[in-house]
Amino acid sequence: MDHSVAMGSAVATIRHRKGPFIGVLIAVLAASALLTGLGVLFESGLRSGVPPQRYAGAPVVVGAPQAIPVVEDIDQPYSERVPLPVETLEKVAAVPGVAKAVGDLTVPVTIGGVPAGAHGWSSAELAPFSLRDGDKPRTDGVVLDSALAARTGSGVGDEVEIALGAVPRTFTVTGVTEQAFGREAALFFTDAQAGELFGRPEQVDAVGVLTEPGVDADELAERIGVAVPGVDTFTGDERGDVEFLDVGQVRTQLMVLSLSFAGTAMMIAMMVVASTLALSVQQRRREFALLRAVAATPRQVHRMVGAEILLVAGIAAVLGALPGYALAYGLRSAFASAGMLPADFGLAIGPAPAAAAIALCLGTARVAGWVAARRVARIQPVEALRESAVDAKPVGRARVLSGVVALALGTGAAALPVFLPGETAVAGAASSALLMVLGIALLGPKLVAVAIRLVGGPLRAASPVGGYLAVANVTASARRLAVAVTPLVLAVTLASVQIFAGSTVDAEATDQADRGVVADFVVTAPSGLAPSVTDEVRAAGGVEVVTPVVRSQVFVKHLTAGQWATTPYAAQGVDPAGLARTLDLVPREGDMNALRDNTVALSTMAAETVGVGVGDEIEVYLGDGVVTHPKVVATYQRGLGFGDLTLPHDVLIAHTTSRLDQSILVSATDSAAAGRSLAEIPGVVVADRQALAAAGQAERDANSWVNLIALFVILGYVAIAVVNTLVMATAARSREFALLRLVGTGKRQVRRMTLIESLVVIAVAVVVGSLAAVPPLVGLAIGMTGSPIPAITPLAYLGIVGVTALLGLFAIGVPTRLALRARPITAIA
Repeated sequence: MDHSVAMGSAVATIRHRKGPFIGVLIAVLAASALLTGLGVLFESGLRSGVPPQRYAGAPVVVGAPQAIPVVEDIDQPYSERVPLPVETLEKVAAVPGVAKAVGDLTVPVTIGGVPAGAHGWSSAELAPFSLRDGDKPRTDGVVLDSALAARTGSGVGDEVEIALGAVPRTFTVTGVTEQAFGREAALFFTDAQAGELFGRPEQVDAVGVLTEPGVDADELAERIGVAVPGVDTFTGDERGDVEFLDVGQVRTQLMVLSLSFAGTAMMIAMMVVASTLALSVQQRRREFALLRAVAATPRQVHRMVGAEILLVAGIAAVLGALPGYALAYGLRSAFASAGMLPADFGLAIGPAPAAAAIALCLGTARVAGWVAARRVARIQPVEALRESAVDAKPVGRARVLSGVVALALGTGAAALPVFLPGETAVAGAASSALLMVLGIALLGPKLVAVAIRLVGGPLRAASPVGGYLAVANVTASARRLAVAVTPLVLAVTLASVQIFAGSTVDAEATDQADRGVVADFVVTAPSGLAPSVTDEVRAAGGVEVVTPVVRSQVFVKHLTAGQWATTPYAAQGVDPAGLARTLDLVPREGDMNALRDNTVALSTMAAETVGVGVGDEIEVYLGDGVVTHPKVVATYQRGLGFGDLTLPHDVLIAHTTSRLDQSILVSATDSAAAGRSLAEIPGVVVADRQALAAAGQAERDANSWVNLIALFVILGYVAIAVVNTLVMATAARSREFALLRLVGTGKRQVRRMTLIESLVVIAVAVVVGSLAAVPPLVGLAIGMTGSPIPAITPLAYLGIVGVTALLGLFAIGVPTRLALRARPITAIA
């Protein structure tokens, strides 16, 4: 059978046997849409972003390298702005083709409760801004953009109070600009006063380059990159990455998230497509038996099945790519609502995600089709005819052995945190769920047979006719039922592991944050707290211990399995003096009071992951990329609630963008007096210890929503697969239903039989899926909390069971009713 004959036979078969192929088409189409959507997000992380606003008038923008280069992986962005030395201005200005080099520095402030970015007036020409009213700023004067002036009700000549790090100061509005940008409000001081207020005269955030007439921006950017080493140059929309620090971070986060979920989606798609194809081939046993009986060779059967699958999967993959782009827009909107993406972050639309999804789907379908066709292609012709009506052959030893091995590997991976410390073991436990589901899929017929032996007697007793028929049918069709059970098990296991893993980590982090803050008061401010505010708090009446807290993200370089890895960690900077009176991190080893200069304290999880202890040195990239090698002086337990690294306050704050504290913890000798004194400090918010825990909970909730959104998309695909598989399995039984009716079984009895079968399928899936989720969840709970008990919300679990039951009942009940509408004699023909 050559390729043209095989393709012609495939077209004819598909035309006359649409039922089995519709299921395959739906499974591949949904997989293509899911992979295309995630691919668009990944591509957007690579080359999309936000157009520049204040830098729109500068054809070239120069910034410092803002990420750690990682070989053969995604570069890791720094959490803080990496500044440029002010000398960079002269070096850039000296490059031929540069008309002017303008430095820019942004500092967060609040004016009338409205957050804004403050700049020196010389940077206004980078937009460019022009004055609508008044004049440029003078000493103790400020220029507001038009939108900020409107929001604060301010005009030329008015006095406004501007708070920098919660320290208020009065300025006179000297001018209002014509322009205003929606992403960030802007105000301008004189360059001299900006340098005085900002306290960073030796640094700039970026350099905007105005070009001489006729100079090409891209060529000039290349010349600057060569002439000024150690800088990155940007043109076009990439200039927005320099202006808006969060955009570069979001792009990396989007790539990591989409890659992570695309890997999970790919594995699930492979299982779903393979399951669907196995069911499709199984339903055509009579046809393949006849082909083998008339001397078709195994190779010819394989070629025919391959042609059919490539034809159907090719059409489905192409059709699925189109809704995949719509899915990407839906995910973008959902992530923006959850706070992960800026509202103005656009998607990069190109053909690459669709092409990759189509290729992956075709490859997966072809391999899955080859595996599904192996048995019907190898069976002997006489044996094929004997087994065409009932699939009586027992499950092969190789399949049973593979299933046992997969379950053993999954259990072993889940148990890693019991024997190995650190995040690698936790990751192994979390990823063991798919191995468990794979093992269950391979052992499905055996599990169904065991389940029916356990419940067969009670079912026959409860319903003498429907129960008897259901038990007999399930016993004889264990393979078919196993194919139906697998996607339901996948749904229950995946949903349970993903949802309850998140709730376990969240519950532990919340508990640590609640118990860890022992201060009487927490002082905060909308735009951060300047060091001078800490001095005011210390001078307040009734105050005993004051602990300023600054937060950032750092990277630790360490060896993992013989390879260098760069792991991001949340970090906090604190003053160790009297720390135990305001913050209880539960020290395990060493001395937190030794936290001075070039030292660090690590959470036990971080110490185990990095493989160090008290007295060792580690390599740390601070928030702005500065590399340091602090000595470990202590380890502590509460890393989830407060960050895995604790550094001296003055060390960490010097390497943040704003150089402001996030909070000040206060322990009082007289709470009433301290409360009154703190309330008199202008520009700050004074709250109790629960306020800090609530702020951390809000951040964790936002991260949880991002993961749940992606999870719900994947579970939506699994739900489609569940319905698709069950509808295929039930619709193919029209001849069976017709035969039962011809021998005297009523419609009601057939419906009761299928209802009992569906309840068996659902019960087996829920029980097995729940049991499969236990090892990963227990392993993760041990690794993250030290306790084997995960945080499981009963209502969420009931929701998983309820949705599973509804999917099963709907997908079996509806096609049963449709099949029973036909006359038995017509259906059986």
